[in-house]
Amino acid sequence: MFRSIIAARSKINWTPVVARSVPRTQFPRLTIRQYATYKRFDNRPPNSVNYWSILTSRKTIYFLGGCAAFYVYNLNEAPFTHRYRFIWIPYWLETKIGDYSYQQIMFQYGNAIVPHTNPLYGKISGIMNKLLTVAINNNDDPKQREHLKSLDWSINIIQVDPKTYPPNAFILPNGKIFIFSSILPICYNDDGLATVLSHELSHQLAHHSSEQLSKQPIYIMLSTILYTITGISWFNDLLIRGFLEMPASREMESEADRIGIELMARSCFNIKESVKFWQRMNEAEQQMAGQFRGVALQEFFSTHPATSKRIHDINQWLPDLEHIKEASGCYEYQFGRFSEFNQNFFKKLIN
Repeated sequence: MFRSIIAARSKINWTPVVARSVPRTQFPRLTIRQYATYKRFDNRPPNSVNYWSILTSRKTIYFLGGCAAFYVYNLNEAPFTHRYRFIWIPYWLETKIGDYSYQQIMFQYGNAIVPHTNPLYGKISGIMNKLLTVAINNNDDPKQREHLKSLDWSINIIQVDPKTYPPNAFILPNGKIFIFSSILPICYNDDGLATVLSHELSHQLAHHSSEQLSKQPIYIMLSTILYTITGISWFNDLLIRGFLEMPASREMESEADRIGIELMARSCFNIKESVKFWQRMNEAEQQMAGQFRGVALQEFFSTHPATSKRIHDINQWLPDLEHIKEASGCYEYQFGRFSEFNQNFFKKLIN
């Protein structure tokens, strides 16, 4: 039996099984997907910003067009000088800003206010009554005339040390007048006081504070654009202040000089005394700070024009102003015009 089994097995063709390599193409290929990279036609890096496409986009064009229309719509003419400027701040907001500034000033100088029983208040209020009467009667804007009449005008003299505080005076948009005692000796007389007060009143007539506030969004936008280009904030601020803000401020100061001295001429003050006032102011400045060098460079970085320039400008304006003063009847009807100035805008002197 065993032999038959062995014999049967011997008849089977036993062939060894050899491992055969299978071509690689028969197996599914396992590959790792490599995501496509975006290559710009202008060879710029993928994360770079195309400023040109942003500037020329439809939204940007609509935005800039709206800004231009808003700018043109809010252009108005300054009184007396007839300069066109951009102002969008309304009267009520201007007055609110003045109220806030008034609270801040009273918090700082409230204890230094000279009592209102001082005779200086009567002199200053008499000068301001003349200037305000002329300013209102010669104003072509009925809204501003009513606005000036509606303000609660008041005067505050601040007693300060002349060695510590420079001579100064200002009028807030809400009608509050502040005069530092250090400027009174420089004024010297009523015409000197009228020079200072008419100048400060002219800032309000021309809405210079509102003009400065209206330009702030423009300055901020320009600063942002320059920062995206240069990446240096202090340099951008220097450029904007040196070439935009401070030249505009000096222009407003010169405009206030021109409007103020015309108010003096129409109010029958001695306009030649304004030149003497600025000469005394120039002497006081030299005593406080010494002789300045590089006047042109100093004026470039100043918010006010050089005092010598102010004196030169007023001397050039004097011939025209003499004609205005004569046309106002100051020489022919000097005593008859008293009734025109007999208006009191300071019925109560309050802090």
